Amino acid sequence: MRYQLRHGPAARRADDTVYVNLGVHAQRATCPTLLTLPSPGPRVDLAVQRMCGCQLRSVPVRNVTVSLVSGRATQIPTATVGAADLDLIVEHWSGRIAQVLPDRPDIVVLPELFDRPHVSDRPAARSLVGAEVEAFARAKGTHVRDALAELAAAHGTYITYPSYRVGEEGEIYNSLEILGRDGAVVATYDKIVPTLGEVAGFVHPGHKVMAAELDFGRVSAAICFDLNFVQVRNAVAKVKPDLVLFPSAYHGGFVQSQWALDCRAYLAGCVYPPNRSTIVNPAGTQIASTSTYDFLLSHTINLDYVVVHLGYNTEKLGRLKAAYGPDVLIEDPGLVGMVVVSSRTPDRTAQEMIDEFDIQDLDGYFADSTAHLEGVEIGIQEF
Repeated sequence: MRYQLRHGPAARRADDTVYVNLGVHAQRATCPTLLTLPSPGPRVDLAVQRMCGCQLRSVPVRNVTVSLVSGRATQIPTATVGAADLDLIVEHWSGRIAQVLPDRPDIVVLPELFDRPHVSDRPAARSLVGAEVEAFARAKGTHVRDALAELAAAHGTYITYPSYRVGEEGEIYNSLEILGRDGAVVATYDKIVPTLGEVAGFVHPGHKVMAAELDFGRVSAAICFDLNFVQVRNAVAKVKPDLVLFPSAYHGGFVQSQWALDCRAYLAGCVYPPNRSTIVNPAGTQIASTSTYDFLLSHTINLDYVVVHLGYNTEKLGRLKAAYGPDVLIEDPGLVGMVVVSSRTPDRTAQEMIDEFDIQDLDGYFADSTAHLEGVEIGIQEF
């Protein structure tokens, strides 16, 4: 059984091993036992010893805390970006991220091109324009990314780095890189559908969706304009992600919900103010949002879930709830005929729960419903 160390007390020794006592309901007969757990800091081994007296709260390992960190762009004095300007960008965004670190996030999501600064060379700060943008993309190097990598490693969290990326042949992409808990780049996604303005400028399109196996689940991504295109959404859905990251300059409105629903995944959308950054569940329901006063959000989601249609399953779902009580959560958004079944116990996964009661998942139900269309081309009947 895998457990996650949460906010209870723990005794840290000089070697950074955390010694805990699982308590009377756990494996006391086999103590000391060595467990490898994702901790609320750097990943550590937990040596379980009765002598310690500390308490470990067992929760499903797929409980994941997502932090969305948005804010205003960093202001620099001129459009010519130098080392001092990059330091300002690092200081600004590191300060923003620091505000969510007490929540011990598993992943921190930033907005699209978050490190692109505004210039204060006029009475009102302005965006970089034209050749200034490409010059910034090439001049910034890895300075900001390296600083965030150090932050990720220091706090044992994943941090997204959505920024311009220079390819091997000098081409530039609008990209999302994921920095691992050790600071290394563990996944990269290049925006598949840049805007016409981006393409007319210098941004090259990507051609592959992200399928990143992180330690808490499978992650994919879309960037801003990508959200409009069913081709990208269908490709991401084939990955079967648990979480879709959506760094963006625009919100997307109800299309966020469509993506979450079609991908059967949580969607974490980090956008610029005054729009709100949000988290949407696999049934397309917004479950968390930043406020109008600050643009930060930390929210824990449970990735041990299955999406189920109500057809032929309503009575079975009732028996499932009666059997597992508070250990199962059945979320019904209404109007769409489906629910999200989540396990709240480390002893039984959501998939095992629905299998026990012969409950078919949504994809299986839809596949059966459209089996008669196999090999059939749907035509048009004109009048």
